Amino acid sequence: MVTRIGALALADFRERRRRPGYLVVLLGTLALGLLAAPVGDSRWEVFQVTDLHGRYTSGYVGTVTALGGAVWLSLAGFGIARGTIGRDEQSGVGRLLAATPLSRVGYLAGKFVSNLLLFGSMLLALAGTALAVQLIKGDSDRVDAVRLLLPYVLVTLPLLAAVAGCAVLFDTVPGLRGGLGAAVWFVVWLVLVLGAQAGGGPDLLGMRRITASIREVLAAGGRPVDGVEFGVGLTADNRVLGTFDWPGLGPGEAFGPAATGVLLVGTAVGIALIGALWFRRFDGSGAHPAAGAGGAIGAFGACRATDPTGPADPAGGVAASSAGPAGFALDPTRLTAPRQGRIGFDALLGELRILVRGQRLWWAGVAVLAMAAAAVAPDGPSHAVLPFAVLWPMPLWSRMGHRADGGSIDQLLGACPSPLRRGLAGLLAGILPALAVAAVPALRLAGAGQVRAAADALAGALLIPALALLCGSLTRGPRMFQTVYPLLWYGMVNHVSGLDFLGTSGIRAPAPLAVAGLATALAAAALALDAIRHAVR
Repeated sequence: MVTRIGALALADFRERRRRPGYLVVLLGTLALGLLAAPVGDSRWEVFQVTDLHGRYTSGYVGTVTALGGAVWLSLAGFGIARGTIGRDEQSGVGRLLAATPLSRVGYLAGKFVSNLLLFGSMLLALAGTALAVQLIKGDSDRVDAVRLLLPYVLVTLPLLAAVAGCAVLFDTVPGLRGGLGAAVWFVVWLVLVLGAQAGGGPDLLGMRRITASIREVLAAGGRPVDGVEFGVGLTADNRVLGTFDWPGLGPGEAFGPAATGVLLVGTAVGIALIGALWFRRFDGSGAHPAAGAGGAIGAFGACRATDPTGPADPAGGVAASSAGPAGFALDPTRLTAPRQGRIGFDALLGELRILVRGQRLWWAGVAVLAMAAAAVAPDGPSHAVLPFAVLWPMPLWSRMGHRADGGSIDQLLGACPSPLRRGLAGLLAGILPALAVAAVPALRLAGAGQVRAAADALAGALLIPALALLCGSLTRGPRMFQTVYPLLWYGMVNHVSGLDFLGTSGIRAPAPLAVAGLATALAAAALALDAIRHAVR
């Protein structure tokens, strides 16, 4: 049993590390390590101690990079950790595994271990970056491997074990497998991880032990500690900071964080295995070919099926056939282009159907409430409702730029006359929900004389679907957008320079023309990539 679990975990890890999303998150992790402990004149910080900055000892560099990695990977890493069960289902691997002696619990345990391997590989790269930063900075030539690695073992790895377990659980619970699950996890991340550093709830980041140790060092050096405050998050500080010498957590101070870590790991295993209540080892499940192809035909009125020996199907799609296990047959040679006057509307309507397919009535009800709240919220350069309203359509936008089914739909759409028209229809379909949530705030801001704020809102609304289209086109899946967009949103609400795409910070926000130009560039890149794929197919 253990051997089968290990083999499954290792094979799954090797497959996932070749995916573009893994490389993106890994590069982001390494970049974060350089921002957490910059070697140049950078003013960016991940770990803040009021007006102080620690010397680059092994303990300090290891701690700040481990904290940054915990915050980053608990959000971005979740996006690449989830979705493997769905891929096994769609690819047919799941049905093969269902025929083996591997149990439901064993399969989920293998996915959990695979997630741990995924995170562990990134933490090893981050620890190597921390060591390089210490040596390049030259504050301390003495390398203490124990104090350098201890924060990763005590803080980051247990937290990521919990993330790995939640990723498995979200893959098994109906309703949490798609874009809604990404939105739910973002809220959980905000409440738990960021709430932990504020002193409320479980100390998931080990901040109490770390801050207590730093306070002791500051007090021993004669510094007042009453006004010292700590924080974790990417911020820029242009002040001249004082320095302090902190050796980091030692083995004697590790009992508290170690106990929390053991509890987190045990909880993570339980969370992952709870998914067995919903998981059925792919028995009687699997992606139905007819559903995927029918969705494509219903979605893309740009292709019409004709039968030279008889009338076309009354619904305007490809006629059903008894051939194949799904009772559905596709013959791209029988597809012809529709009348030119209707292709744009049909394609747009089809793309809208793809975006809203599967959404519940309560989801639409919340969207309506968000738009109603925007109609009564107070006006101003920083509109109160808009930043939260643009989060709700994330499940829709995450479907842009790719198809849930694999090659069969791509082959079907390859017979359509113009990938550019399909791409433009998909882009416009994504813009419509963005304008729906931004139109009322923009009109009210313009009516109140805040023309710049209204332009910021509309430009930002154009940027989101353009970003979704490019992310989906690059990776052929939803995970990259589900990872990048919450991070962009978080930077926006925290007024990080250059990331406030909705203009909530007023005059410090990027110019709306610059945001609209970036949106145009992202959309053009996605359309060009799709055209290149179509040309070489």
